[in-house]
Amino acid sequence: MPRGKSYRRSQAARKREAERHREVVSPKSDPRHPVAGRGTGWRHRVRAWPTSVHTGRQHKLVIPAEAPGKRFVLLVGASHLRSFADGIVAMPKDLYSFGVMSTPGGCADQLRTEVEHAVLPRTPDAVCVLAPSNNLTASINPERAGEAFGRYLASVCSAWPTAQVFAVDLVPRLTVLEDIQEFFRQEFHRVAARLGVKYYHHGDRFLLADRWLWCRDGLHLSDDMGTPLLMESLLAATTQHLETATPEVPCQVSPTPRRRRPARVVVVGEVRAPRPPPSEWTRVAPGRKANGAPLVLRECFIPLNPVWFSPGVLAAMETPVPSPVDAVSTGSKVINL
Repeated sequence: MPRGKSYRRSQAARKREAERHREVVSPKSDPRHPVAGRGTGWRHRVRAWPTSVHTGRQHKLVIPAEAPGKRFVLLVGASHLRSFADGIVAMPKDLYSFGVMSTPGGCADQLRTEVEHAVLPRTPDAVCVLAPSNNLTASINPERAGEAFGRYLASVCSAWPTAQVFAVDLVPRLTVLEDIQEFFRQEFHRVAARLGVKYYHHGDRFLLADRWLWCRDGLHLSDDMGTPLLMESLLAATTQHLETATPEVPCQVSPTPRRRRPARVVVVGEVRAPRPPPSEWTRVAPGRKANGAPLVLRECFIPLNPVWFSPGVLAAMETPVPSPVDAVSTGSKVINL
Protein backbone atom coordinates (compact mmCIF):
# COMPACT_ATOMS: atom_id res chain seq x y z
CA MET A 1 0.00 0.00 0.00
CA PRO A 2 1.59 3.36 -1.01
CA ARG A 3 2.40 5.73 1.75
CA GLY A 4 0.56 9.02 1.98
CA LYS A 5 1.56 12.63 2.14
CA SER A 6 1.61 12.66 5.94
CA TYR A 7 4.31 9.99 6.00
CA ARG A 8 6.55 11.96 3.68
CA ARG A 9 6.08 15.07 5.83
CA SER A 10 7.01 13.08 8.91
CA GLN A 11 10.17 11.75 7.27
CA ALA A 12 11.17 15.26 6.18
CA ALA A 13 10.66 16.57 9.72
CA ARG A 14 12.83 13.79 11.13
CA LYS A 15 15.54 14.56 8.62
CA ARG A 16 15.52 18.25 9.48
CA GLU A 17 15.70 17.43 13.19
CA ALA A 18 18.63 15.09 12.60
CA GLU A 19 20.49 17.78 10.62
CA ARG A 20 19.86 20.31 13.37
CA HIS A 21 21.15 17.91 16.02
CA ARG A 22 24.24 17.14 13.92
CA GLU A 23 25.06 20.86 13.71
CA VAL A 24 24.88 21.20 17.49
CA VAL A 25 27.08 18.25 18.44
CA SER A 26 29.39 18.35 15.43
CA PRO A 27 33.10 18.97 16.18
CA LYS A 28 32.99 21.75 13.58
CA SER A 29 31.58 24.02 16.26
CA ASP A 30 34.96 23.85 17.98
CA PRO A 31 37.30 26.48 16.47
CA ARG A 32 40.22 24.03 16.77
CA HIS A 33 38.62 21.59 14.30
CA PRO A 34 38.53 21.87 10.51
CA VAL A 35 36.19 24.55 9.29
CA ALA A 36 37.08 25.07 5.63
CA GLY A 37 38.09 21.64 4.32
CA ARG A 38 41.36 20.73 2.71
CA GLY A 39 43.64 22.51 0.33
CA THR A 40 44.08 21.49 -3.28
CA GLY A 41 47.72 22.46 -3.81
CA TRP A 42 50.82 20.30 -4.14
CA ARG A 43 53.63 19.95 -1.62
CA HIS A 44 56.87 18.05 -1.86
CA ARG A 45 57.54 14.89 0.08
CA VAL A 46 58.91 15.78 3.50
CA ARG A 47 62.57 14.98 3.97
CA ALA A 48 64.01 13.84 7.27
CA TRP A 49 66.14 16.36 9.14
CA PRO A 50 68.44 15.95 12.11
CA THR A 51 66.73 16.16 15.49
CA SER A 52 67.72 19.00 17.77
CA VAL A 53 69.03 18.10 21.20
CA HIS A 54 67.48 21.24 22.67
CA THR A 55 63.85 20.85 21.60
CA GLY A 56 63.60 17.29 20.30
CA ARG A 57 62.24 18.52 16.97
CA GLN A 58 63.75 18.43 13.52
CA HIS A 59 65.92 21.46 12.92
CA LYS A 60 67.89 22.80 10.00
CA LEU A 61 70.11 25.86 9.62
CA VAL A 62 71.17 26.99 6.16
CA ILE A 63 73.77 29.75 5.85
CA PRO A 64 74.56 31.00 2.34
CA ALA A 65 78.05 31.79 1.15
CA GLU A 66 79.22 35.29 1.90
CA ALA A 67 78.36 37.62 -0.97
CA PRO A 68 80.18 40.97 -1.00
CA GLY A 69 77.84 43.92 -1.43
CA LYS A 70 74.75 42.01 -0.28
CA ARG A 71 73.24 42.15 3.16
CA PHE A 72 72.77 38.89 4.99
CA VAL A 73 69.13 38.32 6.07
CA LEU A 74 68.25 35.38 8.31
CA LEU A 75 64.75 33.89 8.12
CA VAL A 76 63.60 32.27 11.37
CA GLY A 77 60.43 30.21 11.59
CA ALA A 78 58.79 26.81 11.67
CA SER A 79 57.69 24.38 8.93
CA HIS A 80 56.61 27.10 6.50
CA LEU A 81 60.33 27.68 5.81
CA ARG A 82 61.00 24.01 5.05
CA SER A 83 60.67 24.50 1.30
CA PHE A 84 63.22 27.33 1.42
CA ALA A 85 65.65 25.27 3.49
CA ASP A 86 65.37 22.27 1.12
CA GLY A 87 65.70 24.42 -1.98
CA ILE A 88 62.26 23.50 -3.34
CA VAL A 89 61.42 27.21 -3.55
CA ALA A 90 64.42 29.53 -3.75
CA MET A 91 64.60 33.03 -2.36
CA PRO A 92 65.81 35.72 -4.81
CA LYS A 93 69.56 36.32 -4.66
CA ASP A 94 69.89 39.52 -6.62
CA LEU A 95 69.28 41.93 -3.73
CA TYR A 96 69.97 40.06 -0.48
CA SER A 97 71.62 36.91 0.75
CA PHE A 98 69.01 34.87 2.65
CA GLY A 99 69.72 32.27 5.31
CA VAL A 100 67.09 29.95 6.81
CA MET A 101 66.64 28.52 10.30
CA SER A 102 63.61 26.25 10.38
CA THR A 103 62.16 24.15 13.19
CA PRO A 104 59.03 22.34 11.93
CA GLY A 105 56.28 22.02 14.52
CA GLY A 106 57.98 24.41 16.91
CA CYS A 107 55.99 26.89 18.96
CA ALA A 108 57.30 30.25 20.14
CA ASP A 109 59.09 28.84 23.21
CA GLN A 110 60.81 26.11 21.20
CA LEU A 111 61.87 28.55 18.51
CA ARG A 112 63.26 30.79 21.24
CA THR A 113 65.32 27.86 22.56
CA GLU A 114 66.78 27.20 19.14
CA VAL A 115 67.66 30.88 18.72
CA GLU A 116 69.45 30.97 22.07
CA HIS A 117 71.60 27.96 21.12
CA ALA A 118 72.20 28.94 17.48
CA VAL A 119 75.81 29.31 16.36
CA LEU A 120 76.27 31.36 13.19
CA PRO A 121 79.54 31.86 11.32
CA ARG A 122 78.75 35.58 10.95
CA THR A 123 76.27 38.03 12.34
CA PRO A 124 73.27 38.73 10.10
CA ASP A 125 72.47 42.24 9.01
CA ALA A 126 68.77 41.64 9.52
CA VAL A 127 66.59 38.93 11.08
CA CYS A 128 63.11 38.21 9.75
CA VAL A 129 60.97 36.44 12.35
CA LEU A 130 57.96 34.59 10.99
CA ALA A 131 55.18 34.73 13.59
CA PRO A 132 54.61 31.21 14.98
CA SER A 133 51.33 29.85 13.62
CA ASN A 134 51.79 26.68 15.72
CA ASN A 135 50.72 28.73 18.75
CA LEU A 136 47.21 28.74 17.30
CA THR A 137 46.88 25.26 18.81
CA ALA A 138 49.77 25.20 21.31
CA SER A 139 48.52 28.19 23.34
CA ILE A 140 45.34 28.32 25.36
CA ASN A 141 44.41 31.84 24.31
CA PRO A 142 45.91 34.78 22.40
CA GLU A 143 47.23 36.35 25.61
CA ARG A 144 49.38 33.31 26.43
CA ALA A 145 50.57 33.19 22.83
CA GLY A 146 51.48 36.88 23.01
CA GLU A 147 53.55 36.33 26.14
CA ALA A 148 55.46 33.50 24.46
CA PHE A 149 55.95 35.58 21.31
CA GLY A 150 57.30 38.44 23.42
CA ARG A 151 59.93 36.17 24.98
CA TYR A 152 60.76 34.87 21.53
CA LEU A 153 61.35 38.33 20.07
CA ALA A 154 63.36 39.41 23.11
CA SER A 155 65.68 36.43 22.67
CA VAL A 156 66.17 37.22 18.97
CA CYS A 157 67.07 40.82 19.77
CA SER A 158 69.50 39.67 22.46
CA ALA A 159 71.13 37.03 20.28
CA TRP A 160 71.93 39.50 17.49
CA PRO A 161 71.88 42.98 19.01
CA THR A 162 73.40 44.67 15.95
CA ALA A 163 70.92 43.19 13.47
CA GLN A 164 67.69 44.85 12.38
CA VAL A 165 64.93 42.59 13.70
CA PHE A 166 61.45 42.66 12.20
CA ALA A 167 58.49 40.27 12.23
CA VAL A 168 56.18 39.02 9.50
CA ASP A 169 52.58 37.99 10.06
CA LEU A 170 51.67 34.37 10.74
CA VAL A 171 50.59 32.20 7.82
CA PRO A 172 46.84 31.46 8.00
CA ARG A 173 45.41 27.98 8.28
CA LEU A 174 42.33 26.33 6.87
CA THR A 175 41.80 24.42 10.12
CA VAL A 176 41.18 27.38 12.43
CA LEU A 177 38.40 29.94 12.31
CA GLU A 178 39.40 33.18 10.67
CA ASP A 179 38.25 35.24 13.67
CA ILE A 180 40.45 33.21 16.02
CA GLN A 181 43.46 33.76 13.77
CA GLU A 182 42.74 37.49 13.68
CA PHE A 183 42.79 37.63 17.49
CA PHE A 184 46.23 35.98 17.55
CA ARG A 185 47.44 38.25 14.77
CA GLN A 186 46.43 41.39 16.64
CA GLU A 187 48.04 40.11 19.85
CA PHE A 188 51.33 39.39 18.06
CA HIS A 189 51.29 42.86 16.51
CA ARG A 190 50.63 44.49 19.90
CA VAL A 191 53.52 42.61 21.54
CA ALA A 192 55.91 43.47 18.71
CA ALA A 193 54.96 47.14 18.91
CA ARG A 194 55.58 47.14 22.66
CA LEU A 195 59.09 45.77 22.08
CA GLY A 196 59.79 48.25 19.29
CA VAL A 197 59.88 45.56 16.56
CA LYS A 198 58.26 46.33 13.23
CA TYR A 199 55.42 43.92 12.35
CA TYR A 200 54.35 43.42 8.73
CA HIS A 201 50.95 41.98 7.83
CA HIS A 202 50.29 39.78 4.82
CA GLY A 203 46.96 38.19 5.74
CA ASP A 204 45.25 39.77 2.75
CA ARG A 205 47.55 37.78 0.44
CA PHE A 206 46.33 34.41 1.74
CA LEU A 207 42.56 34.25 1.34
CA LEU A 208 40.94 31.17 2.86
CA ALA A 209 38.76 30.80 -0.22
CA ASP A 210 41.84 30.14 -2.37
CA ARG A 211 42.24 26.45 -1.55
CA TRP A 212 45.11 25.99 -4.00
CA LEU A 213 47.39 27.99 -1.69
CA TRP A 214 47.42 25.11 0.83
CA CYS A 215 48.21 21.43 0.54
CA ARG A 216 45.76 18.70 1.51
CA ASP A 217 46.35 18.96 5.26
CA GLY A 218 45.14 22.60 5.32
CA LEU A 219 48.12 23.58 7.49
CA HIS A 220 51.08 24.01 5.16
CA LEU A 221 51.32 26.10 2.03
CA SER A 222 51.56 24.41 -1.34
CA ASP A 223 54.89 24.50 -3.15
CA ASP A 224 53.36 25.47 -6.47
CA MET A 225 51.18 28.42 -5.36
CA GLY A 226 51.32 29.14 -1.61
CA THR A 227 55.05 29.10 -0.86
CA PRO A 228 55.97 31.36 -3.82
CA LEU A 229 53.42 33.82 -2.50
CA LEU A 230 55.06 33.61 0.92
CA MET A 231 58.42 34.23 -0.75
CA GLU A 232 57.07 37.42 -2.33
CA SER A 233 55.69 38.56 1.03
CA LEU A 234 59.00 37.95 2.84
CA LEU A 235 60.94 39.75 0.12
CA ALA A 236 58.55 42.72 0.19
CA ALA A 237 58.79 43.00 3.99
CA THR A 238 62.58 42.75 3.87
CA THR A 239 62.88 45.41 1.19
CA GLN A 240 60.46 47.75 2.91
CA HIS A 241 62.21 47.38 6.25
CA LEU A 242 65.81 47.69 5.08
CA GLU A 243 65.28 50.38 2.47
CA THR A 244 62.95 52.62 4.49
CA ALA A 245 64.23 51.99 8.01
CA THR A 246 65.31 55.15 9.76
CA PRO A 247 68.70 55.09 11.50
CA GLU A 248 68.52 54.45 15.19
CA VAL A 249 69.11 57.54 17.28
CA PRO A 250 70.78 56.87 20.62
CA CYS A 251 68.70 57.78 23.58
CA GLN A 252 69.73 61.13 24.93
CA VAL A 253 69.43 61.55 28.65
CA SER A 254 68.38 65.08 29.42
CA PRO A 255 70.09 66.73 32.41
CA THR A 256 68.14 66.89 35.59
CA PRO A 257 66.50 70.31 35.78
CA ARG A 258 67.29 72.44 38.79
CA ARG A 259 64.54 72.76 41.25
CA ARG A 260 63.26 76.27 41.31
CA ARG A 261 61.80 77.85 44.36
CA PRO A 262 58.25 79.01 43.84
CA ALA A 263 57.89 82.77 43.62
CA ARG A 264 56.41 84.40 46.67
CA VAL A 265 53.53 86.70 45.91
CA VAL A 266 52.95 89.35 48.57
CA VAL A 267 49.58 91.02 48.37
CA VAL A 268 49.68 94.55 49.74
CA GLY A 269 46.50 96.55 50.06
CA GLU A 270 46.13 100.13 48.90
CA VAL A 271 47.91 102.50 51.22
CA ARG A 272 45.91 105.66 51.60
CA ALA A 273 47.50 108.89 52.60
CA PRO A 274 46.31 110.30 55.92
CA ARG A 275 43.55 112.82 55.55
CA PRO A 276 44.83 116.36 56.23
CA PRO A 277 43.08 118.45 58.84
CA PRO A 278 40.42 120.95 57.64
CA SER A 279 42.80 123.84 58.17
CA GLU A 280 45.04 122.49 55.38
CA TRP A 281 42.31 121.96 52.79
CA THR A 282 42.73 123.72 49.47
CA ARG A 283 39.89 125.46 47.72
CA VAL A 284 39.80 124.71 44.00
CA ALA A 285 37.43 126.63 41.74
CA PRO A 286 36.29 125.29 38.35
CA GLY A 287 38.87 125.98 35.64
CA ARG A 288 41.53 127.04 38.12
CA LYS A 289 44.48 125.26 39.65
CA ALA A 290 45.08 125.04 43.31
CA ASN A 291 47.67 127.47 44.60
CA GLY A 292 48.38 125.61 47.80
CA ALA A 293 46.97 128.40 50.01
CA PRO A 294 45.33 127.18 53.21
CA LEU A 295 41.54 127.34 53.32
CA VAL A 296 40.04 129.76 55.80
CA LEU A 297 36.72 128.65 57.22
CA ARG A 298 34.09 131.25 57.86
CA GLU A 299 31.17 131.06 60.24
CA CYS A 300 28.05 130.14 58.29
CA PHE A 301 24.56 130.90 59.65
CA ILE A 302 21.37 129.94 57.84
CA PRO A 303 18.30 131.77 59.15
CA LEU A 304 15.50 129.44 59.98
CA ASN A 305 12.02 130.02 58.73
CA PRO A 306 9.71 129.88 61.77
CA VAL A 307 6.82 127.45 61.41
CA TRP A 308 3.98 127.60 63.84
CA PHE A 309 2.40 124.36 65.03
CA SER A 310 -0.50 123.84 67.34
CA PRO A 311 0.16 122.31 70.73
CA GLY A 312 -1.73 119.14 69.67
CA VAL A 313 0.45 118.67 66.60
CA LEU A 314 3.63 119.20 68.59
CA ALA A 315 2.50 116.64 71.15
CA ALA A 316 1.68 114.12 68.35
CA MET A 317 5.07 114.69 66.69
CA GLU A 318 6.88 114.18 69.97
CA THR A 319 5.49 110.70 70.39
CA PRO A 320 7.23 108.99 67.38
CA VAL A 321 10.27 111.28 67.29
CA PRO A 322 11.21 112.61 70.74
CA SER A 323 12.76 116.09 70.81
CA PRO A 324 16.19 116.60 72.42
CA VAL A 325 14.94 119.77 74.22
CA ASP A 326 12.95 119.76 77.36
CA ALA A 327 10.38 122.39 76.34
CA VAL A 328 9.14 123.94 73.11
CA SER A 329 7.90 127.54 72.95
CA THR A 330 4.87 128.15 70.78
CA GLY A 331 4.81 131.89 71.23
CA SER A 332 1.88 132.02 73.59
CA LYS A 333 2.92 129.40 76.05
CA VAL A 334 5.58 126.87 76.72
CA ILE A 335 4.83 123.16 76.31
CA ASN A 336 6.81 120.93 78.58
CA LEU A 337 7.76 117.71 76.74
